[in-house]
Amino acid sequence: QPLFGAATAPALADDPAAAVSAMVPVWLTGFFTSIVGVVLYTASMRSVLRPETGGIAFLRLGMDELRTLGLVLLFGIASAVLIFFASLVVGLFIGGVAGASGSMALTAILSFLVGLVVFGALIFFIVRFSLAFPLTLHRRAFAIGEAWTRSRGHFWKLFGAALVVTMIGLVVSVPINMIAVGGYFADILAAAGDPEATALAAERQAANMGSFSVFMILQSIGSAVVAAIWLALSGGSVASAARLLIDDEFDDAEEVFG
Repeated sequence: QPLFGAATAPALADDPAAAVSAMVPVWLTGFFTSIVGVVLYTASMRSVLRPETGGIAFLRLGMDELRTLGLVLLFGIASAVLIFFASLVVGLFIGGVAGASGSMALTAILSFLVGLVVFGALIFFIVRFSLAFPLTLHRRAFAIGEAWTRSRGHFWKLFGAALVVTMIGLVVSVPINMIAVGGYFADILAAAGDPEATALAAERQAANMGSFSVFMILQSIGSAVVAAIWLALSGGSVASAARLLIDDEFDDAEEVFG
């Protein structure tokens, strides 16, 4: 947080080079925490798929983690490429409709509907490929095709479980986020229309984020608890789903899941 506070200081607004330089430590820290997240997510899945491994919180550093990281990068790149081309096609289509109809209302409605369809398609593919992570861990080899096959006919169950997990995570994270922003949003609303007051509010928020205090420590602990809940629920639930779908490969599946 101090790094991010320093990188977003209003004083850097007029110096792009200094702003980019200040963001480098933030990006490196983000990359490191992403690697930690991959290791923890893999451990969460391992606790379900290989409970016999034991150890400290089922943590490991090896090929399982590398394969999980590879899947994250692969799906991340594929999503970025698909979203780019989808945005391009949708933008051209909506632009053509707007030019032909000349109606802002029709364009707005059409944009919303098309955006909803694109969002729905993205959710569909995320759910259908979600089993790739636990199956890859179980097979010790990439199992993207098997994930698509195994999830066929189970979309709504997987989607419902993911929705419940997401809602739990959001409900838990809201109070932590409220503590993190403090009175910043209230200050911004109060300063609406007043550039100087808005700048002062931004400076105060940057100072709060850049200070090492009891408030920051408590907020960090709260964020860690929320992250732990997210990782345990998301990794554990998707691994449980995969294990149920391949229960014939586990001798104790009935004992574990009933």
